[in-house]
Amino acid sequence: MPARKATARPGKQPVARRAADHRTRVARQRRERTRERILESALHVFAAKGPVAPVIDDFISATGIARGTFYNYYRSTAELFDATARWLEDDLIVSIVQAMAPLTDPGLRVATGLRLWLLKARSDRAWCAFIFRSRYRGALVEKELTRDLRAGLRGGQFSFDSIPLARDFVVGATLEGMGRLLGRRGRPDVDGLVAMILRGLGMREAAIRAALARPLPAMRRPSRTLG
Repeated sequence: MPARKATARPGKQPVARRAADHRTRVARQRRERTRERILESALHVFAAKGPVAPVIDDFISATGIARGTFYNYYRSTAELFDATARWLEDDLIVSIVQAMAPLTDPGLRVATGLRLWLLKARSDRAWCAFIFRSRYRGALVEKELTRDLRAGLRGGQFSFDSIPLARDFVVGATLEGMGRLLGRRGRPDVDGLVAMILRGLGMREAAIRAALARPLPAMRRPSRTLG
């Protein structure tokens, strides 16, 4: 009688497959920890020396890793600067999105998100200068803002012809507002700037006043800063 072939039990992975998956997961987690370690150190270096003066050796020394390991992640100071800006920006967006979780009205969400962002810029000058200089606009900003703009357009809170152009308008006006916040004279009123942006999106005056009169939600998750 021929021997029966051994078959894996349904729903069970072979031991070798599970071990390989575990090693892959551990390696991915280790790589992510190293990346965050480099970015954390980069924050301190950029804060101390500015965005232009640092050289690769400054980051290697601050991080305490081998040169080859560093180059596995970033090839230049400019690349690391962009990655650090993305990390800082996405970190704040996560905090804002969590704070706005109970809000469902897209007009109120856009108004609240802009107010929280600009208040962070006004209270944290180093952060504001870093993001303004990078002029970075990451995927997380694109995703969250686009979703609220689309919902507001469909719901009648906004009135404009193009979502991409509306998104560019919001981001551009916000960045220019951040630049004004960094100036020594003529620092803009945050709510005044937000009101102008909302008008540009076609939001009604009564809705703008109501959104700006509403207390801001607490930022329960602290956002990163330089220093």
